[in-house]
Amino acid sequence: MRTRLRIEAAISAYLSEHEIVPSSAWLVELPKDRSNGDYASNIAFVLARTLKKSPPVIAADLATSLPAYFKDPAWQGIQIVAVNGFINFILPATVCWQALQDETFAKGDESNPERILLEYVSANPTGPLHIGHGRWAALGDSLARVLKRVGHSVQTEFYVNDAGNQIDKLLASVSAIKAGKPVPDDGYGGAYVKDLVDEADPIVALMKLQENTLRDFRVEFDTWTREKETLHDTGLVQKSINELKQKGIAYLEEGALFFRSTDWGDDKDRVLVKSTGELTYFAADIAYHQQKALRGYDRLINIWGADHHGYITRVTAGIKALVGDTPILEVLLGQLVTLLRDGVEVRMSKRTGDMVSLQEVIEEIGADAARFFLVIKNADTHLDFDLDLAKKQSNDNPVFYVQYAHARICSILRKSEQKPLVHPALDLHPTELKLLKFLLSFEDEVILAASRREPHRIANYLIELATHFHAFYHDCKVNVEDQAMAQNRLAICLAVKRILAEGLELLGITAPESM
Repeated sequence: MRTRLRIEAAISAYLSEHEIVPSSAWLVELPKDRSNGDYASNIAFVLARTLKKSPPVIAADLATSLPAYFKDPAWQGIQIVAVNGFINFILPATVCWQALQDETFAKGDESNPERILLEYVSANPTGPLHIGHGRWAALGDSLARVLKRVGHSVQTEFYVNDAGNQIDKLLASVSAIKAGKPVPDDGYGGAYVKDLVDEADPIVALMKLQENTLRDFRVEFDTWTREKETLHDTGLVQKSINELKQKGIAYLEEGALFFRSTDWGDDKDRVLVKSTGELTYFAADIAYHQQKALRGYDRLINIWGADHHGYITRVTAGIKALVGDTPILEVLLGQLVTLLRDGVEVRMSKRTGDMVSLQEVIEEIGADAARFFLVIKNADTHLDFDLDLAKKQSNDNPVFYVQYAHARICSILRKSEQKPLVHPALDLHPTELKLLKFLLSFEDEVILAASRREPHRIANYLIELATHFHAFYHDCKVNVEDQAMAQNRLAICLAVKRILAEGLELLGITAPESM
């Protein structure tokens, strides 16, 4: 049983035995200040109204009573302390060893697993992928890995926007170059467009280019859905429009057809068909999400740019109007990326003339550094990407810092004459104990990264873990004469190596054995 769940079970057992029903939900969580304890609970505050006592009094009673509800011998050394109405749990090292040796540690224990369709990147096939697309790729792929880790069934999808004005402009630009004419003013003038002149289908060629770049970035999608053939050629867009008409939630006004999205909380009704007879992008969006919804998923997760904020309510309205309340649409909005070199924003590329492609970034700094830097911050935060820092082989470079910790441990294990062996009763140096307890929190970070859709938590956890390990390496010599101590410290090294490797794998980053 996960450590936090074990603490929750003890509190629940106490409440049940004393026939106490809390007035609202209570939590067991990682405290912000870990010096107070390894876990903390607000249960005393929640019970104050029910028991008609102050939180500090309730917390003091619980701190005295709860140890009896931990029957497992590994938990016998637990300390429970009441601080300002909170209950803090200080775990013995034996609990850490027990959890880390469990093969199910931080894996597949989601109580309500869902079938999830995760759509991200979904760039127009009008050019190479840029660094912004790379951010959605790193975040989306890492999120898919984390969601799968905790037990969800996840399918990933790239929606190919291969219909509409932008596609027409690209094809017109290619035709102009082929005919020896100037590219139209509103066309595409990048150098890559010239490479499309000899292609039988420029759109397919660009899709392949994007797919190859993503593969180099270690991102592969389960499905690629093309707008033109899936929605337009099959008549699905018109079918969705007809369904809205039949339901009485589409109406004509001044020659245009509107969807009554205000019935589902939108600030105004949205146009489906313009007075000219031209379909809007929104009409295709509704049809696409209806098509996704009918595939039987519990939840649809989309990663969109921040400029798509206004689309959330209207697309949600479309799903509810055509399908109902299931599946749930969830949208993660992401901010832009600014590339920096020598402290100056990079705007131009010698090869394309108009953008820095993701492929160029991968070739310059490698997929590992690119992925780590692109996932290190929450999606809703603007990201400054320092290319010079990403190439440094020093502790200033976070991905190097984390990977070097893994490589150093591999070297220690190779050179040691002892074998990693846990001696649970052995007294630990404070730095050892701090590292061991921090390893235990990996489980909670994975759960939080999945539930809050925040894969950046894993990247930041790994940086902090590397810091804890380097402190351990400095304070606690591994190859000591005391055999039990040496074996114990090697066991700690092995545990850190495992968590570093698993954390890096969740981010799609390699764990090198030498550097």
